[in-house]
Amino acid sequence: MGVVKYLDEINLAPSTYHGVSMGAIVASIEALNLKPSKKHFLYDSVFNSLKWIRPKFNGSLISTSKIEAILDDIFSNLRFSDLEKELNIIATNYHSGKLTIFNKDNNIKIKDAILASIAVPALFPPKKIDNEYFVDGYISSNLPLQSINNNLINLVVNVTGKNSFKRLNSKEIEELSILGNLERSIRILIYNQTKMALKEFNKEYILLEPDVSSFKTSYFHKYQQIKEIGYKEAKRVLLK
Repeated sequence: MGVVKYLDEINLAPSTYHGVSMGAIVASIEALNLKPSKKHFLYDSVFNSLKWIRPKFNGSLISTSKIEAILDDIFSNLRFSDLEKELNIIATNYHSGKLTIFNKDNNIKIKDAILASIAVPALFPPKKIDNEYFVDGYISSNLPLQSINNNLINLVVNVTGKNSFKRLNSKEIEELSILGNLERSIRILIYNQTKMALKEFNKEYILLEPDVSSFKTSYFHKYQQIKEIGYKEAKRVLLK
């Protein structure tokens, strides 16, 4: 959202949008081609509904009813073909484990594609679409590079790169909890997956990597701080 804020300030509007996980929310709202004030009002509505979310330890999953209601207000029954701009959302088929790209070709409801792409396993329930279950796109590809097919300069916002985790000393590693170890391991795994994906990406691109190493995956309540970090990173890189 911080990156989007800076793009609005310099009047730079991408022609296509690609999103995965929480980035699917941002990409979808951007593809609506709304005025900046309206867009950022919607972002606040969505992420305010998520900010009280915390992982549960009793084995139950967190209901998506609040976020579903907000997405329904924003997108109603809009499908990909109803948009003027191209939108691609990445999710993971939970049956086969394969990457799935939702766009005009399969033309499902945008809100359903978002719910599939943000369905973090062990946090949110899988999303059922046409008798198939889908979960967060980051499991199969944390950058939506597979859906990019153009000869344009692509702006890649990567929150899972080198700035997604800090270097820890021995004492800090020894004091990590089970959940702390799990989250760090997943971030390192995704970091290496992302690094390889960028290496194989043969399109021209500008890379933004905001420093989110101080924020856990469930820190939705700190989205304003994260937004500011994204804004500063976009300004730093794009001013060059």
